[in-house]
Amino acid sequence: MPVTTALRDLVRAVATGHDPKPGEAAASGRTRRLARLRPHLRVLAPLAAFLLWLLAMAGLAPYQVGRLETILLAALTAAPVALMPRRALLAWRVAAVATLVSGVNGLHEAGAPWPGNPVLILVYLVVLVVVGYRHPLGVLFWVWAFSIAMSLLFLDPGVGYGSMLLVSGVLGVGHLLGRWAQARTGLVVERERGAMLTERARIARELHDVVAHHMSLIAVRSETAVYRLNELSPAARAEFIEIAESSREALTEMRRLLGVLRAPQEQSLTAPQPSLVELDALVAGARAAGTPVTVSVQGVITGVPDSVGLSAYRIVQEALSNVARHAPGAPTDLTLHRNQHELIIRVRNAVKVDPNGRPVPPPAAAVTGASGSHGLLGMRERVAMLHGSLSADQTDDGGFEVRATLPLECQS
Repeated sequence: MPVTTALRDLVRAVATGHDPKPGEAAASGRTRRLARLRPHLRVLAPLAAFLLWLLAMAGLAPYQVGRLETILLAALTAAPVALMPRRALLAWRVAAVATLVSGVNGLHEAGAPWPGNPVLILVYLVVLVVVGYRHPLGVLFWVWAFSIAMSLLFLDPGVGYGSMLLVSGVLGVGHLLGRWAQARTGLVVERERGAMLTERARIARELHDVVAHHMSLIAVRSETAVYRLNELSPAARAEFIEIAESSREALTEMRRLLGVLRAPQEQSLTAPQPSLVELDALVAGARAAGTPVTVSVQGVITGVPDSVGLSAYRIVQEALSNVARHAPGAPTDLTLHRNQHELIIRVRNAVKVDPNGRPVPPPAAAVTGASGSHGLLGMRERVAMLHGSLSADQTDDGGFEVRATLPLECQS
């Protein structure tokens, strides 16, 4: 399975011209192994093409291995293989030059079926597929026209017409595969965007209680100030009354906004939002579900801003939920450290093993979390809201670690 996945990732890298995304690399150790192998593959692939070319030349009577043209054409045959992952169009140009040189220098001698060895033809066709995959129709037209011209120039009419169909079909297949990949990527992007917007709306609904609490305090204190404070001037009394009215209007508008964000089937939020005060109950629930959690708290984590406490609770909840779902029974360390400026959360689970004692790879980066949220996507949105930072990556021992830093001071 790892070999199959590595080959699939290599084909994807050759076709698209870039490495997998950092999030994918963090979620899979197979991608890291592929990244270590890719420099060797880029060296070995041209060498393999060179050797295959020489073997093909030695096996066909019309081609002479000892001539200088053979060595030069071998290099031109191997070069497109090295250029193809990053510069597909340049790889095609080199392959076209190799085909031209092969035809002009008389390698299409008596008895030879085509002007070049079989490896050169195969490399040329593979390059055409990659070019068709990665370039628009305007570029493909000129590639097609030049390839057809070479076919008609160096091949007999019967063979040339067949090669025209072959070139057209190869380019068409590459182009269709490229458009299909673009459509699939666009669909994935739209799904991720929809999930992100849904998660942001959910976070906004959760923060309603936090904001409403403070706005209500402002309104109440402003309304009662004229009764609690004795020596207030008429101007000060009028100011407090205006502040109270503005606070009430803000609460009304916020409730209307909450109604827009809420889905039609959702009910109004009535329970207060959790905070780090309920952390012990959250950890106890995870332990009851079979996840051995070790908690380490450095500093006083109570008394943090309400938005920070809510986000910290949800991040811990999501992380423990993912451990229970994808690595049940794995020992997990939960660390919370508060200093003067920030709250640092770290949830790290050891590698899960199967019944045979073999390690099981960690979950994918985009897993579904608890409470209908979207796992790490929800964590990132909460951290971004507070201008913090989040990292989620595989550990050296094969486990998984989520680390979030939440500033305690408001940042604009």
